[in-house]
Amino acid sequence: MAKFTFKRQPRTTGPAGVGYPYQSVDIKMNGKVVGVIDAPNHTNENWKWKVSFMVYKDEAANVSNCSWKWVFFNKGFENETSARQWITDNCDRLQMELNLRAWED
Repeated sequence: MAKFTFKRQPRTTGPAGVGYPYQSVDIKMNGKVVGVIDAPNHTNENWKWKVSFMVYKDEAANVSNCSWKWVFFNKGFENETSARQWITDNCDRLQMELNLRAWED
């Protein structure tokens, strides 16, 4: 199976940067973005790093004109490194259980 790679998103600057002190991280597979590690910011109630992936919807669940959805994991992480490690450790399982969709699709 393909391995996940990571790339930090650009830092938010100016007045908006006050509420977003950390950079979120794109999760890539085969060079395409398939998910994100969301950095803690002013909208998080517990200041945890969160992981989410883009996946294709099942045909039965596809009642809208959109063929994909976000899958958010409840697990929160204390830092970016531990979130990356969890994704790397569960790489094969995530790819088997999730029908991942690339942002470019």
